[in-house]
Amino acid sequence: MYLPFIDASRNPTATRRTRGWRGARAFALVTVTAVTAFAFSPANAASTGDSVEIPFWSRNWTGTIGNRHVEVSLSRVADTVSGSYCYAPCTSDKRYRLALKGTLDAHGVTLSERDSGAKANADRVTGTWRAASFDNAVTGTWASPDGKRTLPVSLAPKQDGRPFPYEVRLVADKLPDDSSSCNDPPHVFAIRLYDRGRLVQTLQTDSQGTCGLPTPEFADVNFDGWPDLMLAQGMGASPNIPYQTWIFNPKTRRFVDAPQGLQDITSPDFDPVHRIIWTNWRASCCEHGVTTYRWQGNDVKEVDSASSYLLPVLDGNTRRYCYVVPGYGDGYIEFPQRIEQTDAGLRSTLGAPKDCEVGDSPQMSRVYIDIWKPGAAGSAPTLVRTEKVAWKRTSTRAGMKFCPDVPFYDNGRIRRILLRDDPDQCSDSNPDES
Repeated sequence: MYLPFIDASRNPTATRRTRGWRGARAFALVTVTAVTAFAFSPANAASTGDSVEIPFWSRNWTGTIGNRHVEVSLSRVADTVSGSYCYAPCTSDKRYRLALKGTLDAHGVTLSERDSGAKANADRVTGTWRAASFDNAVTGTWASPDGKRTLPVSLAPKQDGRPFPYEVRLVADKLPDDSSSCNDPPHVFAIRLYDRGRLVQTLQTDSQGTCGLPTPEFADVNFDGWPDLMLAQGMGASPNIPYQTWIFNPKTRRFVDAPQGLQDITSPDFDPVHRIIWTNWRASCCEHGVTTYRWQGNDVKEVDSASSYLLPVLDGNTRRYCYVVPGYGDGYIEFPQRIEQTDAGLRSTLGAPKDCEVGDSPQMSRVYIDIWKPGAAGSAPTLVRTEKVAWKRTSTRAGMKFCPDVPFYDNGRIRRILLRDDPDQCSDSNPDES
């Protein structure tokens, strides 16, 4: 029996603005072909009364198609197998481009291949995979759409860490279907763990996706070297997705509920190198941030947090406001887009100012310029100072008011501009004193 491994390809030290390694599997939009009341076996979904038991696995391989090296990632939900592969070296722009999807039955697995990055007709089948099994090492064939060209497929399991100790089956009210309907997706109310067909443990849950089936994820959440288990509880406003987490106890070989501090973190990611838990979050349409946590005793505690803000810049005579968002990488939070203080003066990492919004911001409380000193390789930058909006009493066409004196980054220097053209941006009283 093959067991899934923790996916070490998830790079915990890279700065990411998406869910990265887990986002693609949090809610699997799967199609299932004609899976009805099968007799129970590890290979098929089993129906009992008002519930159905759905086999699940997530696996990775390396190997060859013909003489070319490939990396393959697949997940199984019921009798549907889907995922992607890439030709080595697998750069980020092509890792998930070649999509695979098909079915598993008593005769083996057949997968259709599509180039999801094609400029035209991305749904066109570009090849067909056939293999007797994806349980361990894989031997099969790749065939061109017309069947005139075939290549041997040879894959070996990617050994990335300790194996997840059990087979996983979801208990739901029904199977996912191929209608692409979001009206009534399956409701998962338990996870059953099996060892060679013997039920070891049942974990109660309450999970329902928006348009697909929520599927388990494996991560070492307490950094003890053993894979733990997570399941998204709903598809809220991304990235604020709640998760239920269970921690594996290697002594009892059973899973226990994670502490409340971890359960309360939405969309958590895990950095085993620095032993940090981190999350990207969204407070509103216009505020995004990152928070980090560490284990302290038997629970997790917040370490640091940062949120987005509006960085004012001058593009010639045009006033612009750049929306800058923090990211996590190498054990600390930083703003990849920022103003830096160097020995030669100020410099910007913002890129083209024309990508930033034109017009004065109504949210002056979130307008400022943080100036950073770059850190050494692998070290966090240091905040040198913050240039804030000041409120000055001045004459406007609506009379005397307090108007914002805004710092703008202007080609290596800070230039302040008193914005009194629009009295609506000004105030009868000093906001700094309120």
